[in-house]
Amino acid sequence: MSNLLAGLELADKNLAVVIKELRVTLGKMELALGSIDEAIAWAGEDGGIQWCNTTFDRLVNRSHLAVLGCTLPTLLPLAQAGTVLVDAEHPVYQVLSQNFQTSEYEFQQHGNTSILEIAGSFVELKNGDRTAVLTIRDVTERRRMEEALISANQTMSSYLQEVDKVIGAAISVENNTFQPELLDGVAARQDELGRLARIFTQMVLQLKAREQELAEAKDQLEAVLNAVPGSISWVDSGGVYIGVNRHLAENFNLTQDAFIGQDVGFLKDNGKLADFLTRFVASPDMAAETVIDIELSNDHRYYLVVAQKYQQGDATVSVGIDITERKQAEESLRIAEENYRSIFENALEGIFQSSPAERFINVNPALSKIYGYDSPAEMIESITNISEQLYVDLEKSTEFKTLLATQGTAKNFEYRSYCKDRSIIWIQIDARTVKDSQGNVLYYEGIVQNISDRKRREDELRRQLEELKIEIDQNKREKEVAMLTGSTYFQEVQQEMAEVNLDEFWS
Repeated sequence: MSNLLAGLELADKNLAVVIKELRVTLGKMELALGSIDEAIAWAGEDGGIQWCNTTFDRLVNRSHLAVLGCTLPTLLPLAQAGTVLVDAEHPVYQVLSQNFQTSEYEFQQHGNTSILEIAGSFVELKNGDRTAVLTIRDVTERRRMEEALISANQTMSSYLQEVDKVIGAAISVENNTFQPELLDGVAARQDELGRLARIFTQMVLQLKAREQELAEAKDQLEAVLNAVPGSISWVDSGGVYIGVNRHLAENFNLTQDAFIGQDVGFLKDNGKLADFLTRFVASPDMAAETVIDIELSNDHRYYLVVAQKYQQGDATVSVGIDITERKQAEESLRIAEENYRSIFENALEGIFQSSPAERFINVNPALSKIYGYDSPAEMIESITNISEQLYVDLEKSTEFKTLLATQGTAKNFEYRSYCKDRSIIWIQIDARTVKDSQGNVLYYEGIVQNISDRKRREDELRRQLEELKIEIDQNKREKEVAMLTGSTYFQEVQQEMAEVNLDEFWS
């Protein structure tokens, strides 16, 4: 009996150890199962939860004790394609009926929808109980990524098709078969490719417009160059004609095409021009000009030739302007200027030009001599204010300037003026205002005469006239007295006065 009791005590002791070890193992299993990402739930035939891991607790947002015993359809209502599953369609009952395959379901909680991948296993215990073990994985993010990847692939495929359209459009531009409407769909996109298509279409249309404008401009330029009354030519870096305008060709009785490909020196009558162009093309200069004379049809002509390099110096354009008339005009002007200078320098009257600032611009030797200066240069340098330095009476200066301002001229204007040594002379001036095309005063010019001698003669004559007048007046009075005293009336009055007793008269 004692042995039996000892055996039972030993068996109880071993059972307690086994149970303890089993609990430790179960605890470790629960910790291990609670740390995995998948939620695990063990349900009986009624769908009630007999065991679950902590991941399942977090999934349904319930405490562990509140979960146990609840049915899975209650804690985990599911839907597919937006349709809520009835209890019979719930994975837990599908597993228990052994008619289940791993599928994805929609789970809504607190306004958020998650995608759950659920796998199930049917387990029949030794006691005959039928159970279902569900493994639940949240694949929301994965599904979102897969959908995003699918969408991205579709977008990329569409994008590549649109890119092919742009590439095809670029090729059509080279073939001159571009049709802008073929890119309308691509241009409607609001991404970078659409922006590129819009820019490309606009650029091509602008290019086409520019090509058309360029062609028109070329035609216009050719028309202008042919209409220009000047000789224009283009030569390459080797001094060979690329082209000429009609005027140049007609000067040498040739066609424009006859010049192309010819060396600039192929014309015998064109030696000076050929020499100028040859030296210019070989020089590092980008621009140059010269005047040359040419015999054209026995007519001696002068040309101003201006040359300019372009295309980084690989080509040159030259323009020749006929300046024969200008050269003749310059020669005539030179002669006229020499004649004017001779008159100006040798005139007996003083001649001047003065500025509105009251300074002399030019004076001739006669004027400087009138004022006592040794030379015109000395007078121009010395007189810095005409009114203050020359006019004795400043009001005469004001009067003179008023005449020029209101009438534009002053004729026979006389005033007293200071000389270099401060002596005073009388001046007579005839002057006028010179203005530009806008009516602005440029300068004043005029002729000056020293009339001091004339003034002295006039003063002397005036004095003599006064004296003569006085003498005439005295002789007249004497005659009048003689006539009065010789009259009968005066004689009678004198007789009566002689007979009067003055003492009695006054008493």
